Amino acid sequence: MRNDERFIVAFNKIEKYLDQQIHDTRYVPFHRAVQRLRKSNPIVSHYQQDLLEFSQLRNAIVHERTGHEYTIADPHNDIVELIEKIEQELTAPETVINLFGKTLRTIQADLTVEEVLNIIKETTFSQFPVYVSKQFIGLLTDKCILHFIAQSMNGDSRKLFNTEVRDLLKEDAVKEANYRFVASEMSIFEAEAIFMEAMKKDKVIDALLITDSGESYDKLKGLISPTDLIKIE
Repeated sequence: MRNDERFIVAFNKIEKYLDQQIHDTRYVPFHRAVQRLRKSNPIVSHYQQDLLEFSQLRNAIVHERTGHEYTIADPHNDIVELIEKIEQELTAPETVINLFGKTLRTIQADLTVEEVLNIIKETTFSQFPVYVSKQFIGLLTDKCILHFIAQSMNGDSRKLFNTEVRDLLKEDAVKEANYRFVASEMSIFEAEAIFMEAMKKDKVIDALLITDSGESYDKLKGLISPTDLIKIE
């Protein structure tokens, strides 16, 4: 197909998707659909400016034809590739499990600070889901450990390193949950929106923990940190 034909095919698929998401019995113009959905749909929000520009280009292609084989506005290859990419991300979004599914290093709550530091030294892990038997109780990070050590330097160092993980999770630094559980089929843009919303509220989320259901009682399937999402942009 020609570029203008490929563009219109992708545009029509996006328009159909937006219409399905709005659930309005009346016709809603494309640009208004984008403006309505940008607040609730992270993918639309991410690409809203591109989508609005596509709407103008579509009108130029459809309404300003000078003949069946010729259009005044002929989209460049990169524009066609972008709209096809956005169409795919809207209709079949990349899920967090596909990109971030991995085996995690979990720890039990009775491990000591010294034992966790040895794990950090010998591996690349810096975030540890903590359990009491099979029950999740919190997320321990290297930042939490460093904060604890810094606050306890004037005390008995032997006692400090023998402190159990369960006690670190009671500290002020981690009293407010620094994690969220998310379902494995969540899109990467929804995951990104969680981090962004927390930042707007001056809150810190160190990781999103992935399970099939998005509940803590399910088996952990992966973890997403804010830097993970930066790497795929």
